[in-house]
Amino acid sequence: MMKLNRYPAVILSTLILAVSVVFVFKIRQSTNYFKAEQNKIVQLLNFNERLLDVKEAIPLYGDWVWSSKYEAYHAELREARAAYDQAKNLGYLMIASLCLFLLAMVIIYRKTELLFGVNFALLISAVVMLAAGLFTPLLELEAYKENLEIKIEVDAGELVSDMKAAAKSIPFVGGSIEAYVDEWIPGLEGQVYKWHKVYPDKMYFFYENKGLFDILSVLWQTNNAPIAIIVGLFSFLVPALKLFFSFFLLLVPTRRVFRFRKWVNFLTKFSMLDVMVVSIFLTYFTFDELSTGVDTSSKLMMGVYYFTAYVLLAVISGYTLDAYTNKRLAAGEELKAE
Repeated sequence: MMKLNRYPAVILSTLILAVSVVFVFKIRQSTNYFKAEQNKIVQLLNFNERLLDVKEAIPLYGDWVWSSKYEAYHAELREARAAYDQAKNLGYLMIASLCLFLLAMVIIYRKTELLFGVNFALLISAVVMLAAGLFTPLLELEAYKENLEIKIEVDAGELVSDMKAAAKSIPFVGGSIEAYVDEWIPGLEGQVYKWHKVYPDKMYFFYENKGLFDILSVLWQTNNAPIAIIVGLFSFLVPALKLFFSFFLLLVPTRRVFRFRKWVNFLTKFSMLDVMVVSIFLTYFTFDELSTGVDTSSKLMMGVYYFTAYVLLAVISGYTLDAYTNKRLAAGEELKAE
């Protein structure tokens, strides 16, 4: 059995991790900017700023108010889309660099320990995908109404009757006021007055765009610390520890393999990241089909895909790591027999 040279793996992994840290940092910056711009759009088109704003309801003047909001809205929208596109392009470059790393490890170790090279590359890639998933948004949820139409129809006769009834309820002077109502508002019987207003484009009633750390922060600040701790433990700490012990299982001498294998198998039972990914997909599909009287929309953000990639890499590396460990143990038994 040829002696395994681990220096290429260490050097390449250090390099790819450094590059990936830069990518994750840049992706986080872009997605944070995207979230900030989206929140500005939602604030601008929020129903409090539109439906409850009397100025936009005034004929002619309201059109001028909306035109200024429309320009600001589309300026923010262009900024938000550009930031998210930049984050996606950085993600593609990061994934391409990880694929090149995997290819380099396969080439380097094809004649010695191919399983070692593949495992090392898979675990490094899993670390990067987990980090990227932690620092990027997961799901965007919004409830809005397109071209909200307000119709008001008033029957003048009913209005006069209501005014007379209200006048009667005024002590001492109610009767005399009722007698003058018809004189003040003459000729309204049978008249119907209509008012119609369309608020163009979107009007937001709800918007959320959060990543895992944002969710943990909200849970903690809303006095749900136990839930925050459980979610953080099983969605972040356990997967990180599993990767840590997997690296040890790959690198330690054969005599210590059993100890670290036991830890990896133990932590695998408590890894809930795959469950979290499934729950996000369920939220995505159910929220998109809600019947609430307004339009609802849900979008899977890049963080979900990074977490999904981590889950797939963790499953594949689990099988390949078992194969490599069994091979090492079998080689160790052969040496003892000799």
